[in-house]
This record gives sequence, C-alpha cells and structure tokens, in this order.
Amino acid sequence: MEPIKTYFIGGIASDERIFRHQLVAVPNAVYLPFPHQDKHDTMETYVRKFLPKIDTTQPFHLVGNSMGGIMTMELTRIIQPRKVVLISSVKSRHEMPFILKHLKYTNAHKLLPGKGFIAAMELGSLFKPEVMQVPGMRNMAVSMAKNNHPSFLYWCVDAIVKWNGKEDYRDDIIHIHGTKDEMFPFRRIKNPIAVRGGTHTMLLNRHEEVNRILLEQLA
Repeated sequence: MEPIKTYFIGGIASDERIFRHQLVAVPNAVYLPFPHQDKHDTMETYVRKFLPKIDTTQPFHLVGNSMGGIMTMELTRIIQPRKVVLISSVKSRHEMPFILKHLKYTNAHKLLPGKGFIAAMELGSLFKPEVMQVPGMRNMAVSMAKNNHPSFLYWCVDAIVKWNGKEDYRDDIIHIHGTKDEMFPFRRIKNPIAVRGGTHTMLLNRHEEVNRILLEQLA
C-alpha cells in the first residue's frame, strides 16, 4: 500500500530547498510551490489556489514551515488533512510577537518592499550567526529569495501582518518549535513539541532532530 501523501508548504522567500532534508526522509512527500498571487489576495483567498494540487480523495497530511504554517492553518478551514504539522510557525494571531501584530496598525512593514527584502538578504543583514554556520546557507537563501518575485515577497509580509487567524480551526495541531526561535518566540506558542536550542532555521541546522520528531508524529 502506498504511504499517505504528505504535502509541504514553505515560508517566505523559500522554495523546495528549505525542505531538502525532509522531502527525502518522509515517504511520499510532495512539495507545493507557491501559486501566483493577485494584488487583492488575502491569506484566506490565496490558500485556495493550492487546492488543485492536493488530492483530497485520499487521506493526506499537511506540513507547513513559518509562513507556510499560517497557510496550512487556513487550509484546514477548507479541507481535512489527517494530520497537520507546523514547524517554526504560529497556529493563530495570538501566538505572533507583539511587533508583528502592531504592524497591522502602523503599516511600517511597507517601508521594506520586496526588492529591499532581497537586497537585505544579499548584504547579510537578515542572517543570524546560526544561519551562517550552515554550509552554503547564505547563498541558498539569497537564491531562494530571488526565485520569488519582489511583489510576491511584499505581498507575503503584508498578508502575514493582516492575517486574522484564530485558534478554533482544530485542536489536534502538531506544533514543532525551537526554544530559541527568534521570529516566533517560543514562550508565545501553545502546546509545542520543543526542540531545545532550535532556532527559526532548525529545518536546516537541526534537521536530524526535526526529522525524527516529524516521522514519529506522522506515523
């Protein structure tokens, strides 16, 4: 019998390479590339564009990293995965750090458009020391960002800031989170499976531990 398909959705400025360790470890893994976004898309309308790529006639799992976790949460309002796994993400707006929630009202995030985001990555100003320790990570991160159109990167940030996600989608979310995540602080996460010392990039630099937990939870 063929293993259940597990669909993966990545974070902002990424592509399938962000899951390079998970796609080879999880049986019947399928990466979902980002669909084209329209100017007036919200997070809620955008995620529906993934639906033609997901076979809902058979049992399936969803795994989302960072922004992909937010998209995964929205998809659970429409379809019914057997299991839902978030990695380095948030289940609701309540788990976001204050600054992200505050940006909804200040619009300060609009000062860094998509092209500025890529430029910041090229200059290294968006990289943490633990990222730089992963061989080839900086070049890969810049390459992934450039594979996404600047307008899409801008839309991603705006959509995350304006997301109104609530916690009532389902109560069995599997949430794997690093205790040193600098993007989404661990202390704000409800009922996580902790990766001690894990950061927002632990898919890459703590992949053996993440994979072990992921495979256990999907079994």
